[in-house]
Amino acid sequence: MIDKFREWFEGTWENKVQAFTYPARFAMVRIIHKRVGDYFYGEQAYNYQLHSPYRTFVIEPVEEGDNIRIKNFTFDKSKHRGFKDLESLELTPKPECDNICTFNGIEFRGSNNHCDCLVPWKDEMTYLQTDVVLGKDYYNVVDRGFKIGTAEQIWGSKHGSFEFKKISPS
Repeated sequence: MIDKFREWFEGTWENKVQAFTYPARFAMVRIIHKRVGDYFYGEQAYNYQLHSPYRTFVIEPVEEGDNIRIKNFTFDKSKHRGFKDLESLELTPKPECDNICTFNGIEFRGSNNHCDCLVPWKDEMTYLQTDVVLGKDYYNVVDRGFKIGTAEQIWGSKHGSFEFKKISPS
């Protein structure tokens, strides 16, 4: 199961069809997931700013029984932006932001299902809720930030998941 997840997750993704179909709701975004040992380093950027990613991340998928735990980490983002020096990543686990995925024979589905993953947004702290669906050639994800102690959405998609298609396997 973990090998299938890694194979499907790695590569370059874009939501071109969705962005062209609903331009007022979805920006065109490209995500690259590059495997580094057991980890994935990723960069997410608007299509018109591919060399200036607005999000960088490191995750490690780990098989736990019938689930895949997607472990999240913090690291010095400025040091590695542009896929630089990835062999020297110094990672700090951020278990409060881990996602749990299950495989139903067709796709992986998961979420973080808790309010402990804190993300600064402008001048306030928010909590992150993420939902993902990963198939062989598609990756649907929605990240939303909510005001702490409430269900008031502060940032993220209000129109559902970003629907990415794989455009390159690695």
